[in-house]
Formats: sequence, C-alpha cells, structure tokens
Amino acid sequence: MPAHLFAEIFPIKTDALPPLTAYRILTRNDSARKVGARLAAELREVFPGDWVWVGGRILTDQAPNPVKLVMMLDQLKPHFRDVEALEEDFAWQPTADHLADFVARGPLLRLEDRLIDALAKTAYGIKNTRTQREYRIRTWTVDNQPALSITVVSRLLYEPDLQAYVETLDKPTDMIGLWVADKTARLQGEITKVVGTLDEQRDRLIKLSDRPDMQELLAKTPGDHWVCRVLVDTREYDYVTDALDLVIRLRDIGQFDINKAQMEKALHLSPALHAQMVKLISDILKEHNLISNAYSTQNAAALFGSMTPKFSLAYGSGKSRPYDLARLNQDFQTAGAQKLPDTDKPLRVVVINTLADEVRDFTEALRRSLDRDFGLKLEVVRERSIRVISQANLESAVRLLLKEPHDLALAFLPDEIESAEEEAVDDRNTRLQTVGRGMPTLVIHESTMNNPAAMSSVIMGLVARAGGIPYLLDESLPYADRVVGLSLIEHNKKDVPHLTGVARVYKKDGAFIGYAIATEPVRDGASVPDALLARLLPQELLGGKRVVLHLDGKQRREVLRAIGAWEGEIDAEFCPVEVIRSGVPRIYALGGGKIEAPDWGSTFRLSDTEAFILTTSGDAAIQPIHIRTEASLPIEQALHSVLAFTLFHYGAVKVPKLPVTLYGGDALEAGILRGVLDENLQGKTQFWL
Repeated sequence: MPAHLFAEIFPIKTDALPPLTAYRILTRNDSARKVGARLAAELREVFPGDWVWVGGRILTDQAPNPVKLVMMLDQLKPHFRDVEALEEDFAWQPTADHLADFVARGPLLRLEDRLIDALAKTAYGIKNTRTQREYRIRTWTVDNQPALSITVVSRLLYEPDLQAYVETLDKPTDMIGLWVADKTARLQGEITKVVGTLDEQRDRLIKLSDRPDMQELLAKTPGDHWVCRVLVDTREYDYVTDALDLVIRLRDIGQFDINKAQMEKALHLSPALHAQMVKLISDILKEHNLISNAYSTQNAAALFGSMTPKFSLAYGSGKSRPYDLARLNQDFQTAGAQKLPDTDKPLRVVVINTLADEVRDFTEALRRSLDRDFGLKLEVVRERSIRVISQANLESAVRLLLKEPHDLALAFLPDEIESAEEEAVDDRNTRLQTVGRGMPTLVIHESTMNNPAAMSSVIMGLVARAGGIPYLLDESLPYADRVVGLSLIEHNKKDVPHLTGVARVYKKDGAFIGYAIATEPVRDGASVPDALLARLLPQELLGGKRVVLHLDGKQRREVLRAIGAWEGEIDAEFCPVEVIRSGVPRIYALGGGKIEAPDWGSTFRLSDTEAFILTTSGDAAIQPIHIRTEASLPIEQALHSVLAFTLFHYGAVKVPKLPVTLYGGDALEAGILRGVLDENLQGKTQFWL
C-alpha cells in the first residue's frame, strides 16, 4: 500500500453544530412527505437559521417562539391546506444520516455562490470555449459518523451556446449528432432529432416541465427557435435550443477550430489537479467550521486497505500464469486459450469503420495471426464505412450489418481523451447500437490498430466474443459455487408496467454458463414476480448452491425481499452484493511528494458491510465503485468477488470499472427501452463484453 492514501470525503464537525429541533408535520391525509421540503423552504424564508426536511421531520438550528410558528402556519394555510400543525418531536434523536443531510441541505447551500466562484477561477481559457467545473456534494455515514464527499467534474462548452451555433448552420438538422448539456441541470446527451419550432411545441413543453426556471425560459424564447430531442443515457427529452450548451468532444475540435493539446489540458485532469479543485471547496467549508480534514491513512488508517490478492490464471493445456496486466497479452499468446471457438468453420465478422484510413491491411494481418497461432479462420463478411459518428449513422450501419450472417462485429473508432468517469462518447454510442441489439462487438481504436504489439489483445477479445474462453481463475472462489450478475429494468409496454431482468451466470472459476433476459408485467407497487425470478435464477442452475449475486445498483427493499423469498424456494443461499458506480468519491495516493492515482484494489471502508474499491487503473483521477453487502457475506469477500470478475474483460485495452457480471448494463437497458433487444432471450455467448 502507498505511504499515504486519502479520500475526497470529509467528517462533519458535529461538535460545531448547534442543537437541532425536530418538528413532525400533522396532515389530514398523510401527505407530510409530499409537502415537507416545500414547507421547510417557506419557513427558511421567514425565520432565521436553517430549515431542512430530513428523515420525515423538519429540522432547524434556531427554533422560533411557538406562538410565532403557529401564526406563520396560519398565514401559509392557503398554500398548505392539508397541514394542520407542526408538532415538536421531543423524543427525536439525530442519526449520522440526519446530521449529514442537514449540513448538506442547510448551511452548505448558503455557501453555493462562493463555491461556484472558487471553481470558476480554475477555468482554462481556450478560444471559442469555456471550461465548466461543477462541484457535487453527497452525504455518507463513515464508521457511524456523518460525512460528506466533494467531487469536481469538468466539461468543455462552446461559447456562447447551442442556439448561437445553430444560427450558423445551413439547416437545423445539421445539429443532429452534437453533444449538449442542460443549462439548468446536470444532464447531457446527444441530439437525435429536430422536433419542430418552439411555437409548435411551447404549450406541451411548459406542461411537461416542473422547473420554474425552465418554464420561464420556454415562455420568453422566440417561437422560431428549434426544439430538439436529446438522448440522455437511455431516455429521451425534448429541449428548446436556448436551454442547451454545446459540449465539445475531441472529435469535434476540427469543426470548432480548437487545439487538441489545450483541450486535453483542460479536461484530462490528473489526480493532483482534481485534488486541488476539491481543496478549493473543502477550504471554504472548513472556514465555516462544517468539516474537518479528509479521511486519510494518517487520521483513519483502519478505514483504508488494499484488496490485491495474487490471482493466477489458467490458460490452455493446463498452463498457469500469475495475473499481471502488463504481461496478459504475452501470456495469452504463449500459453494459448483455455477454450477456442469451433475451428471447423471460419469466424464471420462484419466491420464498422469510422476511420478515414482503410482497415483492410489490419484485418488481413489479423486473419494471418489467427490462422498461424490459433488455427482459426477469419472471414470478413461486409464492411460499412461511417464518416460522421452519430447515433443515427451508427444505427443505420448496424441495422444493415445485422442482416448479414456473422459471429461478431469489429468496430474501428478514433482515439478519444481518456475519461476519468465513463467510456468515451464514441465507444458508448457504438455499444448502445450494437450490444444494445444483442450484437457481439469488439471495439478497436486507431492507436490499437497501429500498434503491432496489441494484436494478441485483439485476438483475445475476438476469441471471447465468438464463444471461446481465453483464460479462467486457476483457483476458484472458495466462498461461492456460482457468481451471478442481475440487472432489473422497469419500463412500460402499452401503458402496462413491466419488469425486465438480465441475469448472467458464471461458475466460481469465471467460466460462463449462460445468460437469460426475461420480462413480466407487474402490478403497481408490486415487487419482482416469482415467474420472472424463476426464469432469471433457475433452480436447475442455482438450486442448492451458494450464490454471490452481483446486483446492478442500489436495490429497493422489496426487491431484496423477493430475492430472499426465491432463495428459499430453490434451497439456495444468495449473498447479495450491490455494485454502485455513480457518485462515488475518489481515493488518492500521496508518495514522494506527488498526488497520484492509487493502486488497483485500493479500498476505503465505510462500515462492515460497505466500502469503495478501485477496480481499474490509469493516470486520470478515476472514481472507485461502491460495494454494499449483507452480513451473510463479509465485505472482504464481496470486494474480492467484484475484483476477480473484472479480470475477464478479455481484450480490453483499458479495463472497465464494472465486473463482467454487470458490464454493458446501460447498453442492454437502452436496447430494451427502445424495443430493439429481445426481452425473452437465452444464450451462451457474452455479447456484452
């Protein structure tokens, strides 16, 4: 472990907080939850101190005279007709969660302007752009104490905004494919369609929006401005162009006359720069006595650790090699695959080419290497070239290639700035259109294509997506018989609520058994139907087994109860492990006077059932993933299972954060929501790799 680790998460100074008073809202129809935050905001405008709706109570640090409070409620009565009284809850005791939420929603909000100004001073000037820095605060309970995290994100915006740029275009449809960001929220995505003018859409959009600032903008914007549709993750939203900023990506720099090196300097932030920006925010909060120094190995050594077990991998002919990412391609080349696809027939590939250069020289070299070293034949069935990468163009190419008989697709993409958060934009767009339709796809970047030493990595990825197994764990997980990834997606079909699940089942050595996609209608408020669980977690595969269950994101209690009930039905033992990737504070390493990314496997423990773990590496400030487990599986084993299943991203140049049990979930969800991925499907190929 490095000499010093620290996290961008800070203990709240509870000893500096004034005593809090809690009020219970008494209503006629049990609607306290619906009006609590709004009533707290009204009281904050009238009385001194902070007023916050937390944990079913209104909390304040300056309780007013009870008579004045009653009088104020009478004045607010026309706006809160169901509220009968505010009753002080004398028995209330604050939890760590309550205290953290109070600070984040109360005193910290008063500092918002100062925090924004502090980050604005870090903007890096580039012609025709502005660098936008945003801080994000989350609350946590660490070792039973309240804490909050500070995270900074960056993006490069065209100056002045999207509407100004649209006015320079020959036709409004030329904006399709651009990446944009909501000016008033933290949403961003790709423009996929021009819907019409605002005059045609104004009334509809005002009714759809519940934000006063957006309603005001829609009311005053000229009617001849355009409304566009934006794909944000897996959902679509309609915006008037005036509500959007234009986000610039690396492949856009020629279009906007931007220097690549300057753009990389503005966006590709090192751990040291990220830590400096977090310090700008934390110093202001410390100045106001809200937090103390960040958690580190100096003040909380027991909370940090390193989950770096010595994995060994089993290759072909019983050969074993220690896991070493730097040697992985060479080990695969010399030791051979654990299992090859069928060698009696050629591997049929279709090609998506987004590069200006020809790729035929590369595919020919790939064909010769496969034949010479592995006895596999390669047949290029068809190639489709794309010069402008957009969802529409990718969709057109994929729909054409899906008609051809193939085993997998090769997608040749340009290099992008390494992202500290997620996949590069073009990678993600490609996977949404391919993996989201059930099409196994190997992404090959331009730098990989031009690097002869990377050929083994490409072959490894191709073998895995064609049904082969490059390698497995030499020593199986000792605490599980099966490892299963489970994703649950809520959506409507013909206005009827449905729940679609994706289950991926592996043996304890990493051998893939198979996947199932299934859907069932659900009643309002109902949990997971038994019929759905029977198809996703079948008794014939899991009955009587101890199963580590990787769950995609934080789950509702009803879901966990349903899984627990099904566990009893099939006489299995399920060990749920929630794997959460968004909003996780970073961990940093300090050694030799330099702030760097910590080692792969570095951990920060919040409790006996909750921790962060770094599952990938690089020179950018990478976010860990957040793991939550139950008492049936120690947190160390939960972390170990997740780390072990990140080893099977066969052929990946940069190892993704998520284990293969859950990887590609956003593409699968997008395909299900768009109706292009079969909702009742089974198979034995890991097409989401």
